[in-house]
Amino acid sequence: MQRFPLVPGLVLTGLLAASALPVGAADAQQVDLTAELARLASIYGFTITGEEHLAESAGRAEGEEPVRRLRTLLEGFDHIIVQDGTGGVERVIVLGPAEPGAPPTEPLVAVDGEPPPDAPIELPTVRQGSQHSVRVALEGADGRRFARLLLIDTGADTVVLPSSLIDSLGLDPDTLEQRQVQTANGLTDALTGQLDAVWLGPQRVMNVAVAFLDDDKLGNAGLLGMSVLGRYQLTIDDQENRITLTGR
Repeated sequence: MQRFPLVPGLVLTGLLAASALPVGAADAQQVDLTAELARLASIYGFTITGEEHLAESAGRAEGEEPVRRLRTLLEGFDHIIVQDGTGGVERVIVLGPAEPGAPPTEPLVAVDGEPPPDAPIELPTVRQGSQHSVRVALEGADGRRFARLLLIDTGADTVVLPSSLIDSLGLDPDTLEQRQVQTANGLTDALTGQLDAVWLGPQRVMNVAVAFLDDDKLGNAGLLGMSVLGRYQLTIDDQENRITLTGR
């Protein structure tokens, strides 16, 4: 087990278990995602963000509890379910289709309100040799979110992403600063700026420094660097393939 003593982090949301509220028939059937989400929103009064990702997609209508039904309905998409603290659903955020070949993970369920400052963040990792990657959601302009698998790299000063994601995150390249950055292969040009936030499981880390490198230099990879990790004490469990992030 590896331990990295880092500085405290920023924790803004907490995990809340789903409540048992009836949704109706639990018959498993394929339904139009956009229409079914709109129907549930009209019943339970929640708002939907990112429904444009669901165009012409179908999902399974199954389960009597609203959160469980939403999870099943959106199982092919990365999404966040925000609850109101009393068991109801306040907001559903669709981040986009799940990446092909990505391991299944529990959908994110967040609740507005700050958890205890020492609440740990535990996330499963994808192991490749001695390296661990973790699935996060990147938040760009106008609340736009994009799911990504990032390599944990305590040697990187910032989050590092391929430049092809600039448009996906709704960022204006003209607002980014061109700089030379040090990589394992030497100095290279990068566009640097700031993400509104990075979501670690259900918890949101705001104002994260980011560097964008040409795709041919970074490939389809990305690095979760110290602009996020440096806010926490990080523990990597090699046996369980899990990381724990704890603010001091």
